[in-house]
Parts: sequence; C-alpha cells; structure tokens
Amino acid sequence: MSSTPASRPSQPRSTLLEHKLAKLTKLRELVAEKQRLEAERLAQVDVFGILGYQPHQQQAEFHGATEDDVLYGGAAGGGKSVAIVMEGLRACVRHPGIRVLLIRRTYDELAESVFPVLAKFGYAGDLGARWNGTERELRFPNGSLFRFRYMENLADASRRQGGEYQLLLVDETTLMPPGVVDILKFERLRSGGKVPVIGTRSTCNPGGPSHAQVKQRYIDGTAHGANIVSDDQGLTVRFVQAKATDNPHLDGSYHRRLNSIPDPQRRAAMRDGDWDQFAGMMFPEWRRERHTLEPITLPADWRRYNGIDWGFSAPWCVLWAAVDEDGRVWVYREIYKTQVGEAEQARQILAAESGEQVGLRYADDAMWATRGDARPIASVYAENGVSLTPAGKGGRVPGWQRVHSYLGEAPACAHHRALGWETCPKVHVFTTCAELIRTLPALPHAQIGDPEDADTKAEDHAPDTLRYLLINLGGGPRFPLLDDNAPPAIEQDLKAPFAGRYAVASAPDDPDRDDDVPERGAVRRSPWASGPA
Repeated sequence: MSSTPASRPSQPRSTLLEHKLAKLTKLRELVAEKQRLEAERLAQVDVFGILGYQPHQQQAEFHGATEDDVLYGGAAGGGKSVAIVMEGLRACVRHPGIRVLLIRRTYDELAESVFPVLAKFGYAGDLGARWNGTERELRFPNGSLFRFRYMENLADASRRQGGEYQLLLVDETTLMPPGVVDILKFERLRSGGKVPVIGTRSTCNPGGPSHAQVKQRYIDGTAHGANIVSDDQGLTVRFVQAKATDNPHLDGSYHRRLNSIPDPQRRAAMRDGDWDQFAGMMFPEWRRERHTLEPITLPADWRRYNGIDWGFSAPWCVLWAAVDEDGRVWVYREIYKTQVGEAEQARQILAAESGEQVGLRYADDAMWATRGDARPIASVYAENGVSLTPAGKGGRVPGWQRVHSYLGEAPACAHHRALGWETCPKVHVFTTCAELIRTLPALPHAQIGDPEDADTKAEDHAPDTLRYLLINLGGGPRFPLLDDNAPPAIEQDLKAPFAGRYAVASAPDDPDRDDDVPERGAVRRSPWASGPA
C-alpha cells in the first residue's frame, strides 16, 4: 500500500506577507547601516590625498576658512578654479546628504574651466562619485549631490529658486551681473535637516560687471583681507588673496607672459591682483587722490545743477554740482537709494536743496516715457515741485567722452594751487558722494556692442547721472592762452600761491561761451580765504 507524504499545514497569506515585509525591513536596515558606515569612513578620508591634489599655501588658507562668505581672488594663475571644485568635492564627502551648487556665468565658461578640472580628477570616481553628463551633476554614495549650472542673468537665477543648497560655489563672481549671486546667497542657502549650511565660496579676478560690489564687500570691507568682518545680516566675510607667485605648479614662462601683457590695466589686474586697475576699465584716468576732496564751503552764487537717474528696484541716483567761474564742476551731494516712489523722490530732492537755488535738473530721458495708463515719472516730479529737463544731447558714447574730458587735467584751481598743485582735474567730487566714488572707477567697458560704451549690466547708476550732468554743462574749463604778451596779472594768478581767488580766467567776455555754462572770468572771493581778494 503506497503512502503519500504528509502535507504541510498551509500558512495564512497575512503571515507570509508579514514575513516578507520583515525581511525587506531588515534588508533596508542593513543597507542603511552599510551607507552609514561608508559615510563615516568617507568623512575621515583624506579627500585631497586620494585625488592627488596638493593645495599651495593660499589655496590651503581658502580651504581652511570657516566663515559664512569667503572670496578667493586676485591675480590670474592662483589656482582658483581647481580650489573651488575641490572645496565642493570635499564637502560632499565630509557631509552626507549635502547639496552643493557651483555656478558660472555661461555654460561655455563651465566647459572651459570647471569641467576640465573634474575630468583631471576623474570625476571623483575614486571617492565613489558617479558623473551624469546630461544633468551635469555628481552623486555620491553617501547621498550628497554636487550640481553645476550657469547663471547669466536674473532669469537664470529665478530657475534655481526651487532648490535648497547648503554650499554655494561661484567661479568668477565679478563676471556675474550685479545682484544675481545674492538671490542664491540669501534665499537658497538653507537646511531642513541635519546637514550644516556651510555658506558661500567664490573666486574671481578684478574687473567685470560686479567689480564694484565685490570690491566693496570683500576687498575694501576686509582691508584687503587683513580683517574678518560681519555684514548687516550677521554673516562673516573673509577675503583670501590669490597670487600667481604663490602657485608652485606654474611654469616660469607663465609669469613671463603675465609680465608681457601690453594693457597696463589688464596687467595690473591679472599679474598683481590690483583692484584699483582692471582689464576693460572705463575710466582708467580716475585717481581718488586727485579727483576727490573733503567738503568745503562753495560760494552761494555759483550756479547749481543736478542730474537724475531714476530707479525703484534698481538704485535711484541724484547728483548735485556747482560750476565755478572757469567752468569746473564741483560735485558736492548725492542721493542713492532703492524702493522710493517718484513722488517721495521729488520731496527728498526739494528737502536736500533747501536754501539753495538749483538752475536745471538734467534727467534720464526715459522719465518722460508712458507705461500703459501710468503717467510719466517726470509729470509726477513736476506735480511735486521738481521740474526736469531731458538729458538728451546725443546718446551714451558722447556722454562718456564728456566724462573723460572732465576727468582730465587743467591749470589748477585756487584750492589746489594753495596745495602746490600746478594742475587739477576739471571735475572735483566731494568725499561725501560715496557711491559715485565707488562705482565710477569700477565701471567696465561693454563686452558686446559698441566698445566705447559702458557695460549696462554693471552698476552704472551714479556714472549715468554724472554723464547727464556733464554732457549738458559745456566742454569744461577754458583758459586764456598765455604768451609773452599776456598781462602780468593773469600769469601771476596761474603761478602764485592761493590768494583768495577761485578762478584762473580773468576776461569777462567770451564770444564762444556756451549759454548753458555759468559766466567765466568773474573773480569770486573764497569763503575760507583771509585778506582782500
């Protein structure tokens, strides 16, 4: 009699499902534990050593910085692109789950500088990273993500507004338009978990649309790296100087090539990291020690004018200038603000001019434009007591040429003759006009379009305002030609120490006089002079 094996008692389906779920949970726990152990191991490894990267002294200082906002910049050849890529790779290994974003102005610039660095170090394959060329990002086994993006304008920045990052890396930040990096720096750096927010690390050379902002924050603000400072938001700011001479990996011929750059401004920026001289500088003739002076009392009967560049989100700028008997321009007051409506702008202008008589106010022609049903800004000004005159006068490039002319030298005014100067500029700027002094020398030439124009992506509001003024105030000072038959009194005026006179010219009649320019030739008494004129 044949026998059949005893059948196993069937298990309920719910029990089998629970068993499978338990095994799956256990498997997930094992995977998580493996990832945790791998993350701990990676956090202890020598990232730079594994990749064969040996930072020189300045790079090491940059990598050792712990401040919120650090700039590594200056001369060419300091190894800036390598340093900023390696900073991101190290952060991805040290901090599991971190999100790092590296940006440059254009994709071509990423392809020229950043991606070759990644390729040189094997796309961090020795660290377990996987490169996705389509998405342009590195993913690490500990969950970290390193993304590479371009950001040429505010529209590009707005595309990043949905992201959350703990480390922002900006390569060549001066080439970005003003304000673009700030959108990410102040709005996208955050963390909802255990990953720390490291902050911002940037590199750059002098020059570019954001030169003025970068110089003000990192260079002037830290006394060229001597100090670590805090900004208005409480973020700590540090500057680390990059120098080609500190990079032992460069060959000697590179230094010779830097020394051979023919353009003196570009040579000063690329070789020396000089922030007062840079490639493409619109006004290299500007010298703070010659063009600026501490405020002094100006004669009340000098004609006064102002220039206005309207803005709301972008800065609104007003400059006041007095014109002396020789035709020199003395810029003595400025307003530079944002988020001020046009009616309030007019009220603030009148308040600033209290007790003065201002002749003409030369304003941006766009203030007469209509925008839908909105009234022209010039009309709102007029309703609030401020009459305007369109700046006009032939376009941007002739205006910039007039600025060049006024920055040039002429026989010294009485103030500078008293200091022993033989010549002085045709325009003097009081040191209280801080924004004009900051942005005029930092204004770069246009990178596209007319090379004689300024870069409209740069912070050009105060320079534009100065341009509106000067293009309407004639060609600048004119003086009598001195020859052997010149009256002795005139020759003495030009060469004698300060004797209480502002003006050099003495002839009251000038058949070529521009009616928009105050009378030349009348001698005025200086308010700080003692003794008879």
